[in-house]
Amino acid sequence: MRVLILDPDWRFARRAQGYLESLAHLVVVAPHAHEASQKVAHWQPDLVIVAAELCDSGVLEDLHAAENPPAVLLTGWMDRYARVWRAWRRGGHELLMKPVFTIEELHQAIVTVLENAVVGTRTRRLAVSA
Repeated sequence: MRVLILDPDWRFARRAQGYLESLAHLVVVAPHAHEASQKVAHWQPDLVIVAAELCDSGVLEDLHAAENPPAVLLTGWMDRYARVWRAWRRGGHELLMKPVFTIEELHQAIVTVLENAVVGTRTRRLAVSA
């Protein structure tokens, strides 16, 4: 599976990358939103793990314009609920709270996203209101 991790938190990104690569997945990490569009177009990921704070920059729209891979949203700021809710409505498929203490949390989020993608529970994009 091709996985794209879009997160400025390099500690989490490297840990997630190491875990996924240990399971023989191909992983690309992009810490900034401006890199995301190029990575999505050239990499065509099967799964995206994206920080909710990057979603305001059009990352999810770029994903939907491409192959529309399932997306795990990462957030550490539930006090910024409006931002997370906007990201979710743009096309997030699962929400994972940071800090992620165990790799099993990431694994379960990925399994849930992939199961939902197969079942098709989030096939329709929702309208976004600011």
